[in-house]
Amino acid sequence: MKIYDRKEKIYFEEKEFGKKKLEFLYNTFVGRILLKLIFARRYYSVLNGLFMKSRLSVKKIKPFAEEYCIDITEYEKTKFSSFDDFFTRKKKYVISEPPERIISPADGRLSVFEIDEKLILKIKNSVYDLDELTGGKTDMSGFSEGCCLVLRLAVEDCHRYIFVDKGRVLKKWEINGELHTVRPISEKYRVFSRNHRICTLMETEHFGKILQIEIGALQIGRINDRPVKKFERAEEKGYFSYGGSTIILILQKGKIKIDSDISGQKCETFVRLGEGIGTAIRLEG
Repeated sequence: MKIYDRKEKIYFEEKEFGKKKLEFLYNTFVGRILLKLIFARRYYSVLNGLFMKSRLSVKKIKPFAEEYCIDITEYEKTKFSSFDDFFTRKKKYVISEPPERIISPADGRLSVFEIDEKLILKIKNSVYDLDELTGGKTDMSGFSEGCCLVLRLAVEDCHRYIFVDKGRVLKKWEINGELHTVRPISEKYRVFSRNHRICTLMETEHFGKILQIEIGALQIGRINDRPVKKFERAEEKGYFSYGGSTIILILQKGKIKIDSDISGQKCETFVRLGEGIGTAIRLEG
């Protein structure tokens, strides 16, 4: 799968973790049965998470870091008590972008999609309405003709995520669901409306209302979201336990202009936590 790295200005092929296993689960009859009965169920991910938190999993860290060229010096600590401790490592970062620039909430592969006047959006090969994504728990009419940012976190990425601006939480809710992989192989399962997720509706200082959705995925035992009412820009919002995952940002019309080198891409763009990805429109010119 081709990815654009905007910092290096190059395209690269992503190394797909567990590719053969996923092809078996999603593309074979037996695999789909096992997926439905076991692997997409939350209990499987919870049990897998317990192993990843044990000292027995420490031996997985070194080969994993070497295979995915993870530079441990970029993180707050370099020694870990389990694979989960390594997976949830905290990254050292400094935000240099001015306040009118919206920043990426995490490391990941970013795509931009438009929301139409009927609150419908097409994400790759699946069509969703905002009520599906949010479980119908809040009025989404204020996001008509806005845009949707989908940030896919691969297993090698830092799985901590931050608030993109200063503000306050208006409403927060959890939607129980399955745990399918968020990679393209699962597109027909419409995973963004089926997977377990946490939704946070926020009023921000520079970008109006933002709905942020953290989506669990295959092998994720838990989304660890902090219970806060008010927050500062770049303050940690939470982290994902072991597995791939996705963060969705729903933005209002006329509030933010996403950088053209991201919005103009036909493939996902690799961005880094705290990196500027757009500008508040009301401050332009």
